[in-house]
Amino acid sequence: MNKKKICIDISNIIPGSGGSGGGIATYALNLIKGLNDANSLGELEIYCLKHPNFQGLVKCTNIKIVEIGIENKRFLNRIYWTHLYLPFFCLKNRISLLHRVTPELPLLKVCKYVCTLHDLMFDFYLSNNEIKKFLSKTEIIKFLIFKMITKHAAYISNSVIVPSYAIKNELVEKYKTKDQKIWVTHEATEKKTCNSVPSDSQSNSRFLHIGVIAGFYPHKGHMKILELARKFLNCGYTEFKITFRGNPAFPGYIREIIALKEKLNLNEHVFIIPFNAKSGLEEIYSEFNLIMLLSEYEGFGLPVLEAQAYHLPVFCSNIPVFREILTSSGYFIERKFDTFAVEKLIADLKEEKLLKALAEAGTENLKKFSWEKMSMETINLYKYVIKN
Repeated sequence: MNKKKICIDISNIIPGSGGSGGGIATYALNLIKGLNDANSLGELEIYCLKHPNFQGLVKCTNIKIVEIGIENKRFLNRIYWTHLYLPFFCLKNRISLLHRVTPELPLLKVCKYVCTLHDLMFDFYLSNNEIKKFLSKTEIIKFLIFKMITKHAAYISNSVIVPSYAIKNELVEKYKTKDQKIWVTHEATEKKTCNSVPSDSQSNSRFLHIGVIAGFYPHKGHMKILELARKFLNCGYTEFKITFRGNPAFPGYIREIIALKEKLNLNEHVFIIPFNAKSGLEEIYSEFNLIMLLSEYEGFGLPVLEAQAYHLPVFCSNIPVFREILTSSGYFIERKFDTFAVEKLIADLKEEKLLKALAEAGTENLKKFSWEKMSMETINLYKYVIKN
């Protein structure tokens, strides 16, 4: 019997370049590695189309890696690749199922389609005036186009992979996508075998170094953290330092962060580390006592799990996806910073037993997530879609 052929297209993903070079690149890399292991018996013939700059897949022996040098960031190249070359490749190689790790699929359906939809960020930006103001007219048009592309991908796909039930619920509500068509595969992070957090002497110090690991996107909540830092000082709490670290995605947004930081007199307490694509997770997380992420919206939120992998307590916004991923292992902060809430938060930040308990709960929480599990669920989806 002829093997069924799968094509996974990650050709538009280039790690370290921002946007889809961030969390989506991490997802794509671990998906391909996991599928290579899951296909050890060679049940499926899997092709992976990738850009030459996407590194880390040299040991894949059960997947055929095909390097594609096209620059998909250029609009015309992207149109040509998605709607002409890719369908032709699938027809020529008799592909049974095409999986794109972003929600952008050919207009012409030549085989069964699966796409990964990581979030509905374009909808969120366009519907939120406080965030939309950071978009230029060109970017607004671009976001409208990608919103239509995403909606088309959700419609034409035989199945849509999402990273959380929060996004599944949103997809059902906003795009009226059929519930049974949506497949949730939680993402993960590498589990560390050693404790890479600050030494005990540092951890037991009353001074806290708070890390904010997030690209500089307007939905990531940097402004809320500045507001919270000012409230700390107003309440007399000064024994803290906050460091923002992430990809400079929106320069205009960074300028507003710097301006607000100076306006609130926070220069001695809040710092910004320039982005360095070569920095590893251990370097990023090892200097902090805890991680804080006050995002208004996320599809999954990899940094909260990465922090837990480094035995760091996680303080985050009370949004559905964080509730889903962290359950009882995170400390959830409400949107309103009234005096009572801030004083309670300060007291909890000073409570070493609480911080230790959160870190230990995080280590336990990590056991629910693995890239191997995600990849196995994905390959089972391929088989299901091909069969039905």
